[in-house]
Amino acid sequence: MPRPRVIVLKFGGSVLLDESRLRIAVHEIYRWKREGWAVVAVASALAGRTDQLIDRCQRHHPTASSFDRASIVATGEQESAALLGLHLDRAGVPGCVLSTDTLDLIATGDPLDASPVSIDTKAIAEALERAEVVVVPGYIARDNAGRRVTLGRGGSDLTALVLAHALDAEKCRLIKDVNGLFERDPNAEGPPPPRYTACSYEDALETDGAIIQHKAVEFARRESIPFELGAFNSVAPTTISRAPSQLTDAPREPGPLTVALLGHGSVGAGVAELIGQLPEQFELQTVAVRTPQEHIGRLPESVQLSSDPVSTANSGVDLVVETIGGVDTALTCAESALRQGSALVTANKALLADHAEELLSLARTHGGAILASSSVGGALPVLERCKAAKGPTQIRAVLNGTANFVLNEMRSGVDLCKAVRSAQDEGLAEADPTRDLDGRDALDKLVVIAQALRVPLATTNTNCDIEALSMPVGAGAGRLRQIATLSIIGHASVEIEETEPGDPLFDLPDEMNCVVFELADGATETLRGRGAGRWPTAESVLADLLEYSRHVREASANRSEDSAPEPCHA
Repeated sequence: MPRPRVIVLKFGGSVLLDESRLRIAVHEIYRWKREGWAVVAVASALAGRTDQLIDRCQRHHPTASSFDRASIVATGEQESAALLGLHLDRAGVPGCVLSTDTLDLIATGDPLDASPVSIDTKAIAEALERAEVVVVPGYIARDNAGRRVTLGRGGSDLTALVLAHALDAEKCRLIKDVNGLFERDPNAEGPPPPRYTACSYEDALETDGAIIQHKAVEFARRESIPFELGAFNSVAPTTISRAPSQLTDAPREPGPLTVALLGHGSVGAGVAELIGQLPEQFELQTVAVRTPQEHIGRLPESVQLSSDPVSTANSGVDLVVETIGGVDTALTCAESALRQGSALVTANKALLADHAEELLSLARTHGGAILASSSVGGALPVLERCKAAKGPTQIRAVLNGTANFVLNEMRSGVDLCKAVRSAQDEGLAEADPTRDLDGRDALDKLVVIAQALRVPLATTNTNCDIEALSMPVGAGAGRLRQIATLSIIGHASVEIEETEPGDPLFDLPDEMNCVVFELADGATETLRGRGAGRWPTAESVLADLLEYSRHVREASANRSEDSAPEPCHA
């Protein structure tokens, strides 16, 4: 398999305002991962953390050496990178956190303002092969004597560019709190300043250095590295390179998209929480629940509660997010939303398996859209890879996190009832997990995958009687898995099978999912990630919301005032 494209993303303290805002970095990383990129994320310290560490050093030892000061302030980036790794894992996005020492980034000069001279990328290249997402602390290096040094204020910008150059990355983007480079401070009083769509290295060096470190720009100019500077979820960053600068009037950003949420259970509550962190992107207006009084105080006062999901879906908002499950009510709600021209975001694989064609027809007729990445694999970008896969002949997968968790528990000697209760306690199973355990849920996902691949299904079957399995399950070397198989000739099946060491589906702890694409040329592509639970599913739902938001912003930038954006269908 050819290596995936590599993007280096740098997250500064202006974006990482506090620990909760590390989720912003997770969303941006997941955006690029699901588009097929391998991601190297460079983390700065949380906002204000470096100043706190400098102050601590000053209070305890005002005459400390520069090397001791560098060792203290470097802990801010190390902390931030470690926390980002935790947030990625919770969101179901497998990643690997590396230390700067592992990268062997060598720098010389002032210990508090050193300049890189070499880097060993072997460890990061190997980590990208394993995980496709690697997190490293920015700003930090060591000298030839092994002592800790730092790269000066804003040094994470320099770390990102050094990595992009060493890895020969296809793209490097610095994520800031402003959407690009402006002729002057866009937050100052007065009319909006012109914005650079393209900026030469020389003009970037004429800025005051508050937005981008000058040392980083000088390094990029010396090595001829083009890079981008933009905000979270940006569709139009500034490109900084040798090309001549181009200034335009700052684009008028559309306001936040209005959202109605159907359901406020495990996944719905997670989606609501994530939306609440992005007020510049989304405005959650209404949440439909069976008993509104039980949800009072769980949502901001500005959010209305409703007991009528159909009228909520029919309210004419930009986006309707369906997390209620089932088919009958969900179908009525989906039809109502699409007839209003709203975009529908759903994780409901049963709904799509039974009614995808009629819903897509409604979306085309009324200018709406359907986005349903979370319907298969949680945070595993299965449907996105289906669109990009070239000539798959077969898909072999573990697609149900609940069944996988239960089988793993039973292997360790836990009986079925206790294993199911544990899955429910962990938020991995519904109150009635029958469709998970008997294979119907995984079969629905195979149908949705077949739709994405445009494979007409000739036959489908399940053979998953987990209750009949002996205890402990698979006590030998093999491990039982609920395996879903889809062939290009149109056969879909879900069966309990024994896997052996070396099989990609063998080593799947807890609720992990795994999908293996077998390609026409004999190669394989494997995806792994958490396939169940609040946060992986909510992350995938939010990714669909953010994708639609980018679509609206791109359409707004490319149309006249009186024209409408083209609908998208995913």
